[in-house]
Amino acid sequence: MQPFYKDREIADKRVALTPSTWKALHSLRTPGKSLGDTVADLIAEHQKRMLERDLEEIDTGGHFVPWDEAKRKLGL
Repeated sequence: MQPFYKDREIADKRVALTPSTWKALHSLRTPGKSLGDTVADLIAEHQKRMLERDLEEIDTGGHFVPWDEAKRKLGL
């Protein structure tokens, strides 16, 4: 038997939250979205911020070489 939602995962886990965390999470939920969708959005936003932070760190403190030199050193 195939799941009803082909492109979506079926939620099968529960997470224990304190009342204050539940209230905070619920306040972030937008109409039409589930709490699971809200958590997924928060995760995506966190990952985006981590990537931006890492790229900023590389940009300010990284050592860069011309692409042709990098290819030669890597044997590409």
